[in-house]
Amino acid sequence: MTHGLALDTPTAAVLQEALLGRDDRRARTVVAETTVPGGTERSYQERARAGYEQLRHVVARLGPSSRVAEDLPLLFDLFDWSLVTSPDLFSVLSGHFTLTVGAIQSLGTDTAEQRETLALLDDAGYAGVFLLTELGYGSNVLELRTEARWDSARRRFTLHTPEPAAVKFMPNVADDQVAKVTVIAARLIADGRDEGVFPFLLTLRGPDGLAPGVEVQRMPDKGYCPMDNALIRFDGAVVPEGGWLSGGIADFDEHGRFRSEVATLRERFHRTVAQLQTGRVALSSAAVAAARAGLWLTVHYARQRRTAGGTPMIARDNVHRPLVLATARVCAVTALSRVARETFTDPERRRSEGPVLAMLAKPLLSDIALETLQECRERLGAQGMFRANMITEYLGSTQGVVTAEGDNQVLQVAAGRALAHARRTPLPAPAPGAPRWQGVLDRHARALVERSDPDSGWEALRTAQANAVAWAAHALLDTARRTEHPEARGLLEDLAELYALDTVLDHAAEYLHHKALESTELPALEERREDLATALAPRLPLITGAFGVSADTLPTAFIAGDYQDTWIRSTGWTWPVGDHAPAAG
Repeated sequence: MTHGLALDTPTAAVLQEALLGRDDRRARTVVAETTVPGGTERSYQERARAGYEQLRHVVARLGPSSRVAEDLPLLFDLFDWSLVTSPDLFSVLSGHFTLTVGAIQSLGTDTAEQRETLALLDDAGYAGVFLLTELGYGSNVLELRTEARWDSARRRFTLHTPEPAAVKFMPNVADDQVAKVTVIAARLIADGRDEGVFPFLLTLRGPDGLAPGVEVQRMPDKGYCPMDNALIRFDGAVVPEGGWLSGGIADFDEHGRFRSEVATLRERFHRTVAQLQTGRVALSSAAVAAARAGLWLTVHYARQRRTAGGTPMIARDNVHRPLVLATARVCAVTALSRVARETFTDPERRRSEGPVLAMLAKPLLSDIALETLQECRERLGAQGMFRANMITEYLGSTQGVVTAEGDNQVLQVAAGRALAHARRTPLPAPAPGAPRWQGVLDRHARALVERSDPDSGWEALRTAQANAVAWAAHALLDTARRTEHPEARGLLEDLAELYALDTVLDHAAEYLHHKALESTELPALEERREDLATALAPRLPLITGAFGVSADTLPTAFIAGDYQDTWIRSTGWTWPVGDHAPAAG
């Protein structure tokens, strides 16, 4: 086995395009301008405020917020590269672009108030924040208690927090030096009737401070993702009629009476949270980008690090085997991420396929990213504990992604129940000549859809997981088959097979139970998994080198170059040392 340092090959370039698509450098270049030098020490609050400064720089360079939010390929790239190189910026992107600007664009009705609010957000002089989650009700929209009471005489709404459990929990609005526009999910009360949850626009904090009728309490620091989180209470804060983001499905007549073309509160709720789907794809895809960066850093370091007897760390099978398996998983979810991003870029596909795809993809992408990054942190040992080396930053941000825009387990239960009720899988049809392992994954996923009890949260969760895993395998195999370069295609096919076999063998009891697999097949599958892992180990530098990161991409990381030289240069020390210098002559 050889582990040389040469990475610049045609195969790497083909792999990169196959996995990531054509490189649009706009987001990468602009985000790099916001990257803080490694070793810079800043307080939690300084880092939280820096995210808004970086946001203003980004929109000044890429265009107004409203245009960036509509350019989904650019926006997805912005999420990816922000997490990889500027995690403080990443923390504020979703609230600003997908949940505030995007909500106005997709649910607004072009009122004067909405146009004025978009103008405030365009240069990021005002940052956008979404207020959904409540202290006692989480982000379950059907249970939210914050009220928007309709005043038909004045044709306006007033916001109210009727009980402690309805306090809005942890939106980033505490910094009194940063102006904020908020989209508030609240229950519309008209003539004493509950008309369902809708979004409402409020400039919560401006140059003169908080809006009347709003109280904010700063929350303690989190362990990661520095933000100015807060508890928020409303007592009569005013929202004009034009600040209601009705989605065009409801209005008030000339007498101030509510009317809607959508009869059920549940369907109105689905319209309210539709904008969360884009954020789910953007956040989880970025977590996968961080996992790719983490793998590149780890492999790069492990090729330099010498263990007992001078053996490179990467040559040890206890090191390279888990990294190979992690790389196969990350390549699979990278392929699924591309499917999701392409789906959301097409408005028709976003409406028809997007909701289920986002709910299946977001948990799988972020869970695999988190597992991968934890493997990287452990393999990096003490190097992985330093913020400058990025892995802990990636871990913290990915922990945030797991919970943001819908907790992963909650999304899986919701998606699995929807599939079980419909008794229909969203999986694409197998391609002609599909390999045996693809059929095993598909049969297992379809069996769960057909047989699971929709009332069981545990069965719904397993149904969603199985369908997401099979979809990722489909996506990576499809990526391989679209690749004409023989070596790159072979590598992608091997990675797809390894991902599938590793999944099946780790959950063999389930596959046997649903008769997707025969017990007599297990020894051969085990042997094939080992053969693939062994064959792919020497190709780790090539594969991770196709992930689009390098020492130039990650200038903050001591381990992105020659790690020993970088650490020593940071001290300014020279050799020989003092009295131990060799004698002259």
